[in-house]
Amino acid sequence: MIRTLASLGALFSSMGILLLGGGLLGTLLALRMGLEGVPSQIIGLVMACYSVGFVLATLVSARIIQAVGHIRCFAAFAALASVSALMHGLFFDPWLWAAMRILFGFSVASLYMVTESWLNDRTPREYRGQVLSFYVIVTSLALGSGQFLLGIWDVSGYQLFSLAAILLASALVPVALAQISSPEIRPTRRVGLRQLYDISPLGTYTAFASGIINGGFFALGPVFAAAIGFGANAVATFMGSAILGGLFLQYLIGRMSDRHDRRLVISIVTAVVALLSLAMAMIHAVPLWVVIVLAGLWGGFNFTVYALGLALAHDFMESDERVPASATLLLTHGVGMIIGPVVLAQVMGAFGEESLFFGFAVMAATVTFFGWYRARVGESILVEDQEQYQSAPQSLVSTPLSVALDPQAEDDPQLEFDFSPDEEDGMGMNEVEI
Repeated sequence: MIRTLASLGALFSSMGILLLGGGLLGTLLALRMGLEGVPSQIIGLVMACYSVGFVLATLVSARIIQAVGHIRCFAAFAALASVSALMHGLFFDPWLWAAMRILFGFSVASLYMVTESWLNDRTPREYRGQVLSFYVIVTSLALGSGQFLLGIWDVSGYQLFSLAAILLASALVPVALAQISSPEIRPTRRVGLRQLYDISPLGTYTAFASGIINGGFFALGPVFAAAIGFGANAVATFMGSAILGGLFLQYLIGRMSDRHDRRLVISIVTAVVALLSLAMAMIHAVPLWVVIVLAGLWGGFNFTVYALGLALAHDFMESDERVPASATLLLTHGVGMIIGPVVLAQVMGAFGEESLFFGFAVMAATVTFFGWYRARVGESILVEDQEQYQSAPQSLVSTPLSVALDPQAEDDPQLEFDFSPDEEDGMGMNEVEI
């Protein structure tokens, strides 16, 4: 296991640096637009463009990577991501920023796909669960830590945009210097949305609803925090606490879902999210430490919901359906992340910033009641026959290629690759079937 992780060190390093920059940039953009007096409705539209680019990349980037090669694609898309970050600092125009968010989302998703395809090919099957867990830890820590870079310079200046661009460009260095061969991206069939819903209605709806909540939080959470009087450092603490909270409660909630009816666990967890969302909507004039605790608890429960929906869907899938159905489930989640910022920004514009978390409460409550309904009328499965829960990366750092890292999602013989250095990108791979 240690040898496997060591061989993947360059990939994890690049991913960590990338997410430091990406986490900083997303929160910075929302804060800067609020500071410039941009209406929340426009902020929501601009921020939703990231998810538009992200979803587009999951549909087309695999063909680009296959045609050009992994290292060349990583270099090209890291450069484009860095350019898009710098453009935000050079020109303030919400519509230009929207275009740059699409470019940034497309570039970053493509970078994730390069990384995840490498992880899939380089990880022997018996270590996949451990590697996926380590991937979750690295991505969550980097995304959460990126929030705390906000306090280094003034949000109104250009320096933070430059810092984000530097980090995004620096993410190229570990991969570019690593002496590793490029893997092959194997095409997979897709499962249609109707077929996915027939397999697991609650799993499908949970993925969609959690996308709405998560997309709304990443896009508009900084706007909410600034509107209730938080400075840049407090906004960073607010966002970072929520993101890191999702890491620390994953294991506990996941194990609980393995021991009980997962539909009821989803209902309970989303009910807690709804109650915590109501509490978050009423945090005016409270000490910062109270906000940190509430945000950490909210994130801890909320950021496990998608993984619970994925685990529930796996309970009802055949082994050969898991990779394509999980990819469709993730795209459903991505569509929710596009809709969430747009709709919730309209709600905030009409009813005030506090309505953001009221909107989260409503969405979480719909999952709660649907879960309770499905537990009563849906197809039952014995608890001991449920698949084992597996952590999933944060919403902004996962593509359909990551689902193959789940050891339950693979039924074909695993390919193991020689870890010796190769001279050419894409050349010299030794495949051994085990």
